[in-house]
Amino acid sequence: MATLSASEPSYPVPFNPIPVSLKSLSNAVLFSTILILSLASCTKVKSTDIGTELLPAVDNISTFDTSLEVIAVNRLFGDSAIPLVGKDFQGRAMEHVLGSVTNDPLFGTTTATIFMELKPPYYPYYFENVRDSLQLDSVVLCLKWNRTFGDTNAVQRIGVYKAANTIRTDTSYNTQANFRYNTLLGSREFRPRDLNDSIFPFGQRLANQLRIRLNDAFGTELLRLDSAAGQPYGSDSAFRQYFKGFAILPEAANPEANALMGFALSDTSTHLALYYRAVRNGKTDTLYRRFRFDNNPIGGSANRVVRDYGGSELQAHLGGGGSRGDSMIYIQTAPGTYALLRIPGLQAFKAAKGNVVVNLAELVLEQVPDRMFPGIDGVMGVPDRLYMDFLDTTNNVQTPFLTDAFDGGTYVPQFFGGTPRYTTDASGATSARYSLFITRYVQNIITRNSGNFPLYLYAPFNTSYPNFLIGFSVNRLANGRVRLGGGTHSSKRMRLRLVYTKL
Repeated sequence: MATLSASEPSYPVPFNPIPVSLKSLSNAVLFSTILILSLASCTKVKSTDIGTELLPAVDNISTFDTSLEVIAVNRLFGDSAIPLVGKDFQGRAMEHVLGSVTNDPLFGTTTATIFMELKPPYYPYYFENVRDSLQLDSVVLCLKWNRTFGDTNAVQRIGVYKAANTIRTDTSYNTQANFRYNTLLGSREFRPRDLNDSIFPFGQRLANQLRIRLNDAFGTELLRLDSAAGQPYGSDSAFRQYFKGFAILPEAANPEANALMGFALSDTSTHLALYYRAVRNGKTDTLYRRFRFDNNPIGGSANRVVRDYGGSELQAHLGGGGSRGDSMIYIQTAPGTYALLRIPGLQAFKAAKGNVVVNLAELVLEQVPDRMFPGIDGVMGVPDRLYMDFLDTTNNVQTPFLTDAFDGGTYVPQFFGGTPRYTTDASGATSARYSLFITRYVQNIITRNSGNFPLYLYAPFNTSYPNFLIGFSVNRLANGRVRLGGGTHSSKRMRLRLVYTKL
């Protein structure tokens, strides 16, 4: 059946760092080591260790090739599965996304907002001369651009506001976090394609930046602040109390806007630039100062990403699809969607074939191109990598495919698959095809009577398994979406391909 059992959680668990005691840590290490060694003792090699071209020839005498039906059902993540966007192991901020997707008929709309602090490099902080003698030329918010997902030609409008809540520097916020904001400081309309242009302020070459000029009153205010004890420039705590940071958000969006842009907060090209004039040695010089995110102490940040599936094609396919599942499956990179998969035919296969050698167990996933809006798939690309794990219903633990996807406890996508390959059909349409290899998992079902568990298919940002002390990154945040054929699709059928040899 395609429905969930009473003991089954309704969604996979995302990456969430969980503090553990020394005793529980030791127990987890011991349990994980025993489990990995036990599973690794299976004699069958991963299909990708030797390459599918080296599989035994299918002669339909001793070696056979068959496919089993997959029952796939669309699911939405619950609130507790929303990913965290914090800092990496070096203490640098993870990439944040900004922008709006307003015209995706398959997956609905997305709005991405950045909340962040930019601060002086030291305290007490001061400018040249008497404060009243400083003359502002301009104040510019600069964000280092990494990449764009979506339409690079449609105009985006971004507004910059004063944040009204303190953004904690010691907290990793999930993508549902929200902060109040008030005063508009500036805005800009632009096409994402223009973000890789170069400019040359003060003789410096600056490329891959979103630059938003803020109002002069705000810049002048920053020039006039005092550095005495207890004043805004006197200490970090005083400055953060005075100015709580920026809220950077899409507004008055072009109804055709379809892009999310990734920005590097910890890069030196992300800063608040103050251009001003000051008298030095009797002469007026034009100078500049920069407030950055990675100053000491580091700034706080949060990335709010809101999905709205109202009126989308995905929303129409959330009914469960009956006993054979949904005909089309919608996978959107986190924070997004997932699919619950079952392969009930494995039990019948085992009963009919007995103890066979599984040479290959390949889950085949094929994109269903959008014929109604043929250009949308070219603009809104597929996820960089699909991922899958399973719910061990015996222990009620979400579990990775340790023997198919990992080597020594490290996730190895070259073993597991999940990277798109592209094909072109007779009409010239290009579509993606994914393969996920679960050969050892299926072999254990056949020979060791392991459970045939429900599977989770998704495109996570980060994922982790506290019971196994494993955590890793998979995709860039909110980058990619794909419509796949389900188990009942007429031409792009999701299926488990088996190549096996009789003993």
